[in-house]
Amino acid sequence: MIFPAKNNIFTALICSFVVLSGNAHAQQVALLDSGADPDQGFNLAPGFNYFLNTDDTSDVSTREGEGHGTVSTRLVAESFDGQIVPFVVTDGTRLRQFEPESMIARDSALSDILGRDEVRVIGITWGTEGITGSAAPLLPELSNANKVIAIMAGNEFSSQPNALATTSFNLAGVIIVGATDADGVLFPEANRAGTTAAKYVAAIGLPELTATVGGASWATARIAGIAGAVLQQNPNLTAAEVVQVILESAEDRGDEGIDAEYGRGFIANAQQVLNNVIGPVTIPTQPIDNGSTLGSSGGGGGGGGGAGLLVGGALIGALVLMRKPKEKLEKTLVLDSYGRTFQIDLGEQTVVDDDILHLTDFFHALDQTSVSDGFYVPELNTEVAFAATTNEDHRFDMIEYFAAPDDVVINEQQANMSVALGSKLTQSVDFTAGYQVSPGAAFGRAADLQSHKTFGVSSFISGQSFDSLLSGFSSRANTMNLAYKPGSSDKATLNLGLVSIDEKRRFGQQSFSSILEAKFKFNERIGSSLQYGQIQERGSVFGGAAGGVFGVKTATTHAVNIGAFVTATDKLTLVANYGLGRTSVDSSVDSLLSGFSGLRSDWYSLGMIGNNIFRAQDQLGVSLSQPLKIRSGEVNFSIPTARDLNGDIAFDTERLDLAETNATEHRAEAYYRTMLTDKLEFGSFVLYRQNPNHVRDYGNETLFMATLRYRQ
Repeated sequence: MIFPAKNNIFTALICSFVVLSGNAHAQQVALLDSGADPDQGFNLAPGFNYFLNTDDTSDVSTREGEGHGTVSTRLVAESFDGQIVPFVVTDGTRLRQFEPESMIARDSALSDILGRDEVRVIGITWGTEGITGSAAPLLPELSNANKVIAIMAGNEFSSQPNALATTSFNLAGVIIVGATDADGVLFPEANRAGTTAAKYVAAIGLPELTATVGGASWATARIAGIAGAVLQQNPNLTAAEVVQVILESAEDRGDEGIDAEYGRGFIANAQQVLNNVIGPVTIPTQPIDNGSTLGSSGGGGGGGGGAGLLVGGALIGALVLMRKPKEKLEKTLVLDSYGRTFQIDLGEQTVVDDDILHLTDFFHALDQTSVSDGFYVPELNTEVAFAATTNEDHRFDMIEYFAAPDDVVINEQQANMSVALGSKLTQSVDFTAGYQVSPGAAFGRAADLQSHKTFGVSSFISGQSFDSLLSGFSSRANTMNLAYKPGSSDKATLNLGLVSIDEKRRFGQQSFSSILEAKFKFNERIGSSLQYGQIQERGSVFGGAAGGVFGVKTATTHAVNIGAFVTATDKLTLVANYGLGRTSVDSSVDSLLSGFSGLRSDWYSLGMIGNNIFRAQDQLGVSLSQPLKIRSGEVNFSIPTARDLNGDIAFDTERLDLAETNATEHRAEAYYRTMLTDKLEFGSFVLYRQNPNHVRDYGNETLFMATLRYRQ
């Protein structure tokens, strides 16, 4: 069972940020322009009129009927609800005779801003030669003071931005802004990105979206407001990080990638930046120290591909599917690579490892279980067998298996080499070992089922139905087994087995099992077995991903597994399997789970295999089973829900009884395979799950498949 999140774990993105408290208005945006109309209701902080050396910062321009600086202030306020600080650096005209005064006013304003820690963003939105026609000597100091500096590219029909932009764009925190119409098309007169392309974005340069005339001034005001909003979203970002967030959020325009026209691309509005999750995410799993940057938070990894979001089927009901945990998971707080705060529905991103629908394994099981080739060394009484295949990651759901051929997941192939070795050390002792083989073939009860020369042992979709927990939670393992048969009788066998699982790819599961097994045949038709052993999972519990937000340090399970088989007739074999486990867990600090109490679990299965029942070449299988079920045990489950402006994470923590899942899953399964001709095989398979994952709230599941296969 896999919840919908095939390629992008942020399909369930809810909103851009969550904060508990804090003064959002502590951030200020300063504008170097013609002032602002104090009667428009803007959230203005005291600035200064350096053109006239007065405290009066009222707009002196008549542009657009409001004043150029007033329009710029209004556009900043579209995205930013903090304080805007007006600095007057012009008389509101473009007369060249006042350019020296404008340059002096510009530098004076920048010097003033350098001493104002609360000003985090500077918008240079007036574009006369006296403002943007030359370098500003204070910009390096402002950059070092961790301020975002938005500089208009200009409106001179040039392939390069103005002199101020081109001499400053390499400074940390500087962003160059070009102007577009409402559709994101650069104005003909807009200066292009040129050599500043890596730090250049385009934004709408209109005073209103319905207007037809505008320029880089108002595009820059919009970007300055967005930069302020980003800092309100996450005040601990550096100026360089704020600029990078904006640049990485831009929609690519012009030539693919960074180009000399649009630079990094087009920003349509603040939501494009504020709601854009950049890079892999972190799900906070522990408090973050005050004063730390958002990007330095510790804790789990809920990132790309869901590597940290695989949960064993025995845990998924209590942790994800039950009503209260499900509601909490819907608003899980996560941090993107810049430490910005978002909410996702973590339940919708969670993969369930319940051994259902791993169809690559299933289709491989349609082959004979014998290996591809082998040889015998008579001097050593040793037989070696091997098989080499190329196949996809074996954990596939139905959608992935039948995806288009160019699907990136399907095309991720790997070469699998399996080697099995069997040696008779003495008359009473046999040694077997396997590299990347099925552990159930050696230690599962399915090995007791009657084999068919064409179809092998069995072909149940839930391929681990007859396995003990001690066999591990993967279809590929390295195994060793010493078998001792006392005396001359074949009735009793003692096995000492080892199972090592180390998945290098998608989920990184690691476990090591030691198994002591006693088998006894009462006669040729009836036998039983008793297993006792220990499995230690590293990083997971009951088959989850190694590490991540549902991970642990180690989980150690001691288990007893009892099995029996009865060969009812020459064509029919019955098998039964029952197991009990006790698990102790060492929690990880990088997990949402902590404080496990001792877990008790059980599982069982009953099955029947019939060969040559209706025809000379057919096989029939029927089984009833209960997968691994936790019968007692508790855990602390902490969901990050919010953070304040100091960077502290708030958690919703609850003690969960892992046994309280309101139901127990039962499975009924059947299949029939037959050779229609010497080379054409027909198969039908059905699986019914009552209360999947031990929860009744989501209904029951039925899976039916029919196969038609041509054997060369």
